[in-house]
Amino acid sequence: MLHLIDLITHSAVLTSLVIVIAIVLIIIEAFSPHTFGLVGVLGVAVVGALLYAYQVAGIGYWFGPLIAILGVALVVVEAVGIHFHGFLMMSGAAAIGIGMFYALGAGTNAGIATSAGITATFCAIYYTFKMLPLSTFWGKSGSGNTLQLPLNQSMDSVEPGTGCTAASDLRPCGMVMIGEHRYPARSIDGFARTGTKVIVSEIRNHELLVTVEQR
Repeated sequence: MLHLIDLITHSAVLTSLVIVIAIVLIIIEAFSPHTFGLVGVLGVAVVGALLYAYQVAGIGYWFGPLIAILGVALVVVEAVGIHFHGFLMMSGAAAIGIGMFYALGAGTNAGIATSAGITATFCAIYYTFKMLPLSTFWGKSGSGNTLQLPLNQSMDSVEPGTGCTAASDLRPCGMVMIGEHRYPARSIDGFARTGTKVIVSEIRNHELLVTVEQR
């Protein structure tokens, strides 16, 4: 065990790899309706194990994880609906980066690993928001059909350009309401909260692709 800790804590590549894996797991949890919290817990456990290894090795600063946890709390507060025009989100992201840097010892390895984590986060979020909702894999995995269209309900009356309202959070998949009917939908603009006004841009495989209505 001590040999493994020494190997990871003295390798920027291994540390970066562990962080990237953890971030991908957490983002998958955030935007998938089928993981039931297990993937997110695994991602957090991976990060926790890494930070613990750096503490055991005497490399990481004790206050680093506390700053990172504070950053996560700020991000969560903004994400659950207490809006500060993105200020808390940006502050939280900065705190997470700074906290991870010090938690990993504030050295060269910490800088490389933190940079890799930030890059992986942006890439994973971009893929989740822009690419994954339009992919064949997403449709086949069932993530695009969290709630199925009732057998007696048709999309024949729905046309591109139709305005509707998100009946559930679109992350990016969920349900929208058109009149008195609910339809499965995917937001190609990323996350949209319940009640957000959206517009149908395309109908594909019994599912609506929607964009957030610009005000």
